[in-house]
Amino acid sequence: MSHKTKKLEILDIDDIKSLENKNLSKKVNHYLQKTLFTIRILFRHNEENIDDLIDFYYYIEDVLDDKIYLDEDELKILIYRVTDLVLNIEDYGVCGGSILIEPLSQLEGALLLELEKFKLKILHEEDELWQEIIDSQIKDNEVEFNVLIKILGEDDVGTIKKEVATLLKQNYQQEYLTYLSRKDYLEY
Repeated sequence: MSHKTKKLEILDIDDIKSLENKNLSKKVNHYLQKTLFTIRILFRHNEENIDDLIDFYYYIEDVLDDKIYLDEDELKILIYRVTDLVLNIEDYGVCGGSILIEPLSQLEGALLLELEKFKLKILHEEDELWQEIIDSQIKDNEVEFNVLIKILGEDDVGTIKKEVATLLKQNYQQEYLTYLSRKDYLEY
């Protein structure tokens, strides 16, 4: 049996930042990179019980480096492995394992969204009825930066508020609804 090695060089993270899977969103890539960095921190402080973490580390690295083709089934496997690690981190017996929960939870949320995008893409390609429905749901959103630049040129406060509200509704639906519900409650 070959001895598994771990990566300890956490000071130079350029090798992590240079990895990127072009088939995944920037958000998923970011959380994959964040997970690798956090696992490196765990390697720094643990010598034993880390074989599974080493395997997981190299699996994530291969996903980022596009050595593993991520189709719908492989994405489900990745989600399962992340979920399993979140739920069972205490069973690994590693010191400081709880610091891995936050990046893994963020990664899991981003992966679930990615899975939904995969499913929508498949539906879009396979069924004309779904193609029409999905196309009608796609919003023609301007890039946030362009909208914000346009808002900078406005003098009317009412127009500025309206543009910001539109931007929030389109790009931050959940957060904006939470804000509105809390705002109304706090003003009451």
